[in-house]
Amino acid sequence: MTIHNPPRPALGGRLFNRLRLGAAASLELIHQRRACLLDDISSTGARLRIDPAPANGAMVLLHFHELKVYARVIWSKSNEVGLQFEQPLALEDMQGMLWITNNRDLYERICRDGHAQDWADGFGA
Repeated sequence: MTIHNPPRPALGGRLFNRLRLGAAASLELIHQRRACLLDDISSTGARLRIDPAPANGAMVLLHFHELKVYARVIWSKSNEVGLQFEQPLALEDMQGMLWITNNRDLYERICRDGHAQDWADGFGA
């Protein structure tokens, strides 16, 4: 009996399906936190737009909504970077991403209203 291993993707290649988000996020580096655009995400990584792009190999913390995930920059070109997560995202997190993808207007309204309520309650800076 022969066991066949599935092909491994090239560095930065996609092994899992990704959800297209195009949503605002932030990336925490060693000395700073910068705004970015989360283009797409899978359970094991993400593609971001950020300028300037962090160096390949950099360890970062991706912040999106209530999600915070440690990752490594595995490729970059121009203002785009590919992240590989330290641990795969939980199924619940991916279901939340799918909900955001399918309910974009409602998600943006919830975020906007939530920030307004925080400000009204005295939590805004």
